[in-house]
Amino acid sequence: MRRVRSAIRGSFIITIAAFLLLAQSTIIAGFATTSTSLSSVPSTESPDRGSLFKELGEFLAPTGYEEAREDPSYAVTIPFTDLGASQFEPHVISIPANMTVIWFNEDQSPHSVTVNASNSTVPASEQFDSDLIDPDSGSFIHKFTVPGVYDYYDSTNPSSKGRVNVGGEYESGQNMDMLVGGNALPFEAGKIGRTTFSFVPKSNVTAIPPSVSITYNVTILNSTDTMYSNQFEDSDGILDLELIPSARSSSSSNQTAPHFVTWGPDLTDQEGVASDGTYHVQGPVMVENDDYTISVSIVEIDDTAQSLPPSDDFLLPSTNSSNALIPFAAGE
Repeated sequence: MRRVRSAIRGSFIITIAAFLLLAQSTIIAGFATTSTSLSSVPSTESPDRGSLFKELGEFLAPTGYEEAREDPSYAVTIPFTDLGASQFEPHVISIPANMTVIWFNEDQSPHSVTVNASNSTVPASEQFDSDLIDPDSGSFIHKFTVPGVYDYYDSTNPSSKGRVNVGGEYESGQNMDMLVGGNALPFEAGKIGRTTFSFVPKSNVTAIPPSVSITYNVTILNSTDTMYSNQFEDSDGILDLELIPSARSSSSSNQTAPHFVTWGPDLTDQEGVASDGTYHVQGPVMVENDDYTISVSIVEIDDTAQSLPPSDDFLLPSTNSSNALIPFAAGE
């Protein structure tokens, strides 16, 4: 059985930083408030995306997928400020559809998450208003089931704005599928922002949620070199991994590659053991108009090492890609 969290306000630690070089952050959260129900994702893209990408309406969700997606994975913070104008951190994110986001109000004043209907691209039925979120560790939860752009603001400070780009596409692998945040692929270097990818095992590989956890090994390559490799443990069985393109480098000794920084997960249980939240990798990925590959393997299931780890390679193509499955030319 999956661990059940107690609804205890304030039992968490928040150290999320947008575009800051952090080694690791952990949030221990008590959940309360609101989410929308899971719904089917409508077709939002025309058929000319090429055969690499499929619309999420074709995605065959494994047994347990809906249960795994109910809990929040991505955390946005409303930080404390003595200036009276707290900003959302991070203020722009790109996630796959059916992912759940939690906003933590760390300020000493109430704030809201209110969708701006005039700037958003989703139907009125998908727009929402959190009402005022209690100060000092209050929270609001929302599941994004429909692809599109959700622009939002704080009703107590309308100059504080945020955006959630929700994607409706995925790449299919033999052992797992990669759900793409914000329909960010193919990417254009210099224009793509932080993007979350969700890796979902197929039903014939393993059950989700697992009894304990699934450990993934992730390797990122460009067209010439292996750039990064690391392992991530996840207790709901779906690995949510945000890539943050950055040309900046770090020589931190506790990183697997000298020019990448890894932190997360955003959320754990109260014992700091079970990790359901998003992990973040910041470094020189998708910073050039080159094709990148992300190779993902399941190396451990419920504390049992896999002698033949189920693996898949997923393409992160640029708009300059020469891959025949990508229909776009540069500048289109």
